[in-house]
Amino acid sequence: MSYILMMSCAHILWGFGFENVGWLILVCGFSLLVSLWSLPGMSYILMSEWIGTDEMGLLMAILCILVVMVSAVSSCKDVKGEVGSEVGGFSIVEMVGTVGLSSLFFFQVCSWMDFYFFFEFSLIPTFYMILKWGYRPERLQAATFMVIYTVSSSLPLFMGLVWFWTCVGSDNMLLVKMVSSFYSADMKWPWLVMCLGFLIKLPVYGVHGWLPKAHVEAPLSGSMLLAGILLKFGGYGVIRFMWFADIIMSQVVYFILVISVWGGVLSSVACLCQSDLKSLIAYSSIGHMAMGLGALLTFYSVGKISCVCMLFAHGLCSPILFSLAASSYDVCGSRNVLLTKGILRVFPLFSGLWFMFCIINMGVPPSLNFFSEVFCVGGMMWMSFLLGLMGGCMCFIAGCYCLVVYSLVSHGNPSVMINSGVFLSARYIFCGIFLAFFLLFGGLCLDLFFV
Repeated sequence: MSYILMMSCAHILWGFGFENVGWLILVCGFSLLVSLWSLPGMSYILMSEWIGTDEMGLLMAILCILVVMVSAVSSCKDVKGEVGSEVGGFSIVEMVGTVGLSSLFFFQVCSWMDFYFFFEFSLIPTFYMILKWGYRPERLQAATFMVIYTVSSSLPLFMGLVWFWTCVGSDNMLLVKMVSSFYSADMKWPWLVMCLGFLIKLPVYGVHGWLPKAHVEAPLSGSMLLAGILLKFGGYGVIRFMWFADIIMSQVVYFILVISVWGGVLSSVACLCQSDLKSLIAYSSIGHMAMGLGALLTFYSVGKISCVCMLFAHGLCSPILFSLAASSYDVCGSRNVLLTKGILRVFPLFSGLWFMFCIINMGVPPSLNFFSEVFCVGGMMWMSFLLGLMGGCMCFIAGCYCLVVYSLVSHGNPSVMINSGVFLSARYIFCGIFLAFFLLFGGLCLDLFFV
């Protein structure tokens, strides 16, 4: 863990003060990647009565640190340009740090009630970031949508956790999991009601309406944190509840499985119809999370492995795609894919980053996205041929919209909206190269995801 903190501090210091030393971040990324080899085989560590971690929690903590790091470095415009004041601009860094710290505690606590507290607390700084640093007047509606969806679904979760506490007499996760004498096959609806908060935070298709609005109206750092960390809260919570669903194995679980996979197909098709870059990336996030949830609910070991791998890979790839969309906005003054075409002729390096992360997002081997998608489709294929077919359709459509967005953004005659005199910040470039290490070479560390 000390390696991770050291490399993160080095990256942030470089990003704020030493932009000309670009190779430093590449060395830091490689060193951090090598340090991950020491994680496999780690047993559950109980640090205190409230704090404990296992491989899954530590992996999510690493993801949290990486996303917070690149989010803080990429938010240079918000930090330095707020109301023309250098000091006032640092309030967005405080919000980023607050989200990161609450997320770290969320992934490390071993008490259900602390788990719920940090699950809800992360909503406050995210709401504030969208409301204050959003780009358009519709940010109030987007922030309100997010609060209504998440808060209304978290009340049943809170009631379920209190019910656990009254039945067992403790809110310790390990103790509640071991005491299974009061569970029965008729408890399918309590599982659905309790997991409703996680399914909306994921989100599952049908209750996803808040996510595209929040992404479109949020600032760059808010979109990166929302896609890289906050969406993982839902997947992490469902994984922690898997033992409960494994006991009941009811039609409700299969219903959620089918809705998730079919909704992922519809979300992937919707990506082909989007003109806003941030909206397109938001709908692609819904499709990838649906694929991971579908593999998880098959109750196969390979399904859980692929879900964890998908959470980690998407948590690194999607924030950089939002960063590239913000760079396109800086260059063209618009996020419309038709108004940002022809970037290849003006900014070839920037177009190269678009190409790299578009093919990573579509699952090119040997990236982490490739292994996660192959395992997801394999797990669903073992359960049902139709589920595997829909998973294959999601992978195919993902390749289609990634190729479409790269072709529209990079090729063609340069748009009249492109300002060739704009200086493209090196922060975006080196943040992308930094995370590309984990995505392209993470396949060498697949044993990290056997959690």
